[in-house]
Amino acid sequence: MAKKVTTSKMPETAFIDNALVLGQLIKAKRTEMGIKLADCAALCNVGINTLSRIENGNDNCTLAAAFSVLHGLGIKLTSPSLEKRHNSSVSDDEWV
Repeated sequence: MAKKVTTSKMPETAFIDNALVLGQLIKAKRTEMGIKLADCAALCNVGINTLSRIENGNDNCTLAAAFSVLHGLGIKLTSPSLEKRHNSSVSDDEWV
């Protein structure tokens, strides 16, 4: 019988400010979806070891790999600053 995926908890923070929190978010989303590590790696087009390192907060992974995983799991990173800029009439020459 196949082993069931155990759900991990979401990080208890309001911000993704380091690799560990990003990894916790990714692992929580993957396990919430009931996807095994190997299946998620294949879905996201990254190696199993790469996905494991990302989930464990290894800060030596590439941004390309991290974004492949985020995209594969349907996670979109956003920021109030970006939303404010996108939804306002601020000129392209101004900084928020």
